[in-house]
Amino acid sequence: MEFTAQLLVLSPDSAIRRAASSSASSLGHDAHQVSSPDEAQRTLSRVQIDLICLDSVVPPDKLEHLWQWFTTAKQHATPPLVLIVPPSMSAMPAALPMFYRPKRDGLVTKPLDSAVLAREISRVLEGRRSSTNGDTLAVGRVRLDRTTRQLAFDGSVAFGLTPTELRLLSALMEQPGQYMSAESLLDQVWDIPAGTGGEEIVRAHVSNLRRKLRSHGEDPQLLHTIPYQGYAFVVAEVEHC
Repeated sequence: MEFTAQLLVLSPDSAIRRAASSSASSLGHDAHQVSSPDEAQRTLSRVQIDLICLDSVVPPDKLEHLWQWFTTAKQHATPPLVLIVPPSMSAMPAALPMFYRPKRDGLVTKPLDSAVLAREISRVLEGRRSSTNGDTLAVGRVRLDRTTRQLAFDGSVAFGLTPTELRLLSALMEQPGQYMSAESLLDQVWDIPAGTGGEEIVRAHVSNLRRKLRSHGEDPQLLHTIPYQGYAFVVAEVEHC
C-alpha cells in the first residue's frame, strides 16, 4: 500500500484484536484496539479511521447506537468494514448487521487466518481509495480535482474540501443539472441505507459548502435546491439540461 491507514479493531476477544492488529501491521498500517463500542466512540472522536475490523459478537443494539452516533454527530460516512463472523453467519446475509454493505465492505470467517484478513483489509482499502481518488471533474468553469480534493474556478485560486465534501460534490457534478434526492445522496455519499433517515446531514453539508463558496467569492447557488426534488450542481452552461 502507498499510504498508512488508521484501522479500528473492535472485539471483546483479545486474541481477535491481536490477530487483526498483526494483519494491519503487516501491511504497514496502524491499528487501534478497542474492546467495546464505548471505547470505539472515544477513538472515533479523536482519530480519522479509514477502516473498522469488527467482530460480529459485539451486541447488535450497541453497534447500531454507535453507527447512529457516527452518522449524526460526526456527519460523514462510516468507514468501510471488514466483518469477522462465524462460518454459519457468512451463509446467512440476513444475519449480518444492517449497515454492512457487500459492495463496500469485507467479510472473513473464524477461526481467523491473519493472511486472509490481511488480504481482505488490503482489498477493501484499495476499493475505498479508487472510489474517491484519481481524476478531475469539469462542469463549465468549475474544476474538481479528486486526487488533491481541490475545487477551482477559472481565474481564481483553488480551495480545499473535506473528504465528505469531495464525495458530495462528486455525486452532484457527475450529473450536472440533475436533481438528486437527499435519500439517494445519503446512500451514495454517506452509505446510509434508504429509509433510515438523516436528511439533516445532507442539509448541513450543503449549507457548509455554500458558506465556503461564498467566502471565496463564488455563487453559493451553484448548489441548488428544489423542495421535494433534491439537490443539483447548476452552472450557466448546464442550467437547462
